[in-house]
Amino acid sequence: MSVQTFDQFALAESFKKALSEVGITEPTEIQAKAIPLLLTQNHIDFHGQAQTGTGKTLAFGLPLLQNINQNNSNPQALVVAPTRELVLQICESLTKAARYTSISIVPIYGGVSIERQIRDLRHGAQIIVGTPGRLNDHLRRKTLVLKELVTLVLDEADIMLDMGFRQEIDEILHFTPKNRNIWLFSATVKQGIEDIKTEHMTDPVVVRSSKQQTTTSNTKQYYCMVPSKLRLTALCRFIDQADDFYGVIFCQTKVLASEVAETLSKRGYSVSALHGDMDQNMRNAVIAKFRAKEFKILVATDVAARGIDVSGLTHVVNYSLPEDQESYVHRIGRTGRAGKEGTAITFIGRSETRRMQQLARRFSADIKPLEVPRIEQIVESRTQQAAQYLATLTEEREIMAMDSVETLKLAIRKLDEGQLAIACTRLLVDKFLKGYECEQDINFGTPTDITRSSSGDDKQEIMLHIGSEDGVTRQDIVHYCKVDGLDQRVIERIRVINKRSFIVVPARVAPSLVEQLKERKLLGKKVRVTTVAGDPDASHHRSSERRGSNAYLGRSRDFPPRNRSDRDRERRRY
Repeated sequence: MSVQTFDQFALAESFKKALSEVGITEPTEIQAKAIPLLLTQNHIDFHGQAQTGTGKTLAFGLPLLQNINQNNSNPQALVVAPTRELVLQICESLTKAARYTSISIVPIYGGVSIERQIRDLRHGAQIIVGTPGRLNDHLRRKTLVLKELVTLVLDEADIMLDMGFRQEIDEILHFTPKNRNIWLFSATVKQGIEDIKTEHMTDPVVVRSSKQQTTTSNTKQYYCMVPSKLRLTALCRFIDQADDFYGVIFCQTKVLASEVAETLSKRGYSVSALHGDMDQNMRNAVIAKFRAKEFKILVATDVAARGIDVSGLTHVVNYSLPEDQESYVHRIGRTGRAGKEGTAITFIGRSETRRMQQLARRFSADIKPLEVPRIEQIVESRTQQAAQYLATLTEEREIMAMDSVETLKLAIRKLDEGQLAIACTRLLVDKFLKGYECEQDINFGTPTDITRSSSGDDKQEIMLHIGSEDGVTRQDIVHYCKVDGLDQRVIERIRVINKRSFIVVPARVAPSLVEQLKERKLLGKKVRVTTVAGDPDASHHRSSERRGSNAYLGRSRDFPPRNRSDRDRERRRY
């Protein structure tokens, strides 16, 4: 019998009661698969693969809480997460579930006083949730000792690796007992994830949530072709057309996020930015005000917004395509939650149609083309909003009794009917249509439907992270690609360079080929296999013009920084 409610888990009644009081009664797929395993086995190394918004926190959090010895005040569980915001979100979820227990949960992250954290640790911390850098600070100072640690959780491990935290993760593992459990959660399975499993985990049990949960059915997804120089104008039009816009605008860099937020503010929008240059207190204040709807538009970078959970968002706008496909899912997962509908809009250039097709195919997502609203559409929408607002003003209700208000009343009574209509209209235009009175419409163009433009001739380039320096030849690649269901004649091109090899196949067969290649060995070892964004023919043409160069011009978007200086540069972008 499938699990339908949390009552069917072997959980303590205190946790069931706490969940019921906050309205959590039915487990998600990853929770239904993971919780029974993590509850019933004393020692288990575990890998859960699931996207953001699928309930990962409670999937590991409930077994973690259940396994705590409440009579022992020493650290028994450590959760490592990539960002401060995600740390706070995890702590909030665990605290709600543990409200009828005495379990102590302590957040540890940078940007705030380390002395206060030391005091919190001394007072007793049974579960610690933290970011890699600050955790290592405490471990080196010996203000955090993990000799009684039972379980280590690596949440969003793939994101931590992308952010360059592999060295910090290894250092944390060095401080943990050898017999501890490792519960690893990630949205993707990149080579770094496999390395952690091979080097630090024993016979890990792997559980995956179904692909249907990678994008939410409650979110309507659109893409819009807009040149970079017109994107701010397009953004304003989408905001203005919405009845009550409450959303996040995602930008690639902290500089762009600041610029977009500043320009929107100058145009009269209620907006704030969130990025890595802000200290933690400021970031916490921004998030708190956004949750309280003190402003309705948040412009953020991916890393700064990782882990933010704000209910009721109506929109997510990707100011540009994210650099990797997983980030797209993380972004749009901010809206369309708790049964409510949401809208996700992605701005792209004309050369990015193929990337949009690949993204839609990978996640089986229905991403429809959308035109930028025209002036007359916005005017019509805003006029209706103005009429509704006017109706609320004419309702019978008390007006504050002040001399200045009485003066206004006298001034209004002196106006005849025509003058009153003109005055009222001007006020409503200033409030709802300011900026559109004299604006000329712009031809943004009509986007092509990617579902119809996708043909059997589309190609996909696959990259193998191995090359001639490793002894690989073209014939080795041919043999490596002999997988079930693949007609060898569909392979259009094979290239082998110093440290990489490339295979071009029809896009329709690429996903299956990539998955099968990941399970095979080339020259006796597993190989990292990724897809390459962009036009394979253009990439081949450019590389052929640079003979003798080892540079790979079509580098995978999700290739991690290779050394500390690269990693530091990557962090500064956010």
